[in-house]
Amino acid sequence: MIENFKIKGLEKLINNSSIKDIYPMVDHIDIYVNEDEGDVTKRGYNRLDFNIFLNDPSITSGNMYEMEFDPHYLIDYHVKKYLPYFDIDKVAIDFIVWGAEGDIIHSWNN
Repeated sequence: MIENFKIKGLEKLINNSSIKDIYPMVDHIDIYVNEDEGDVTKRGYNRLDFNIFLNDPSITSGNMYEMEFDPHYLIDYHVKKYLPYFDIDKVAIDFIVWGAEGDIIHSWNN
């Protein structure tokens, strides 16, 4: 299991201006260890849930890519590059993108 201080440190880092400079529509990202399905997969991967909250009410599931928001690239490239700094490896990441109105725009489960 990943220690809580590592999760909070990663959360603080990804919520700084570096992610918001690339994706200004991201309000903030919350990270949780997924305990509902067990915190470790059968192959030994740590399981993390990301909740991505947007601040732009015009973004929908149908236009998010046209609005230059790609949640898969956000997680796979921008977030995962910070994982080694917190000694986090072998991670299965699930995420939910929440619209500005509180609706689910997109989700991904491994």
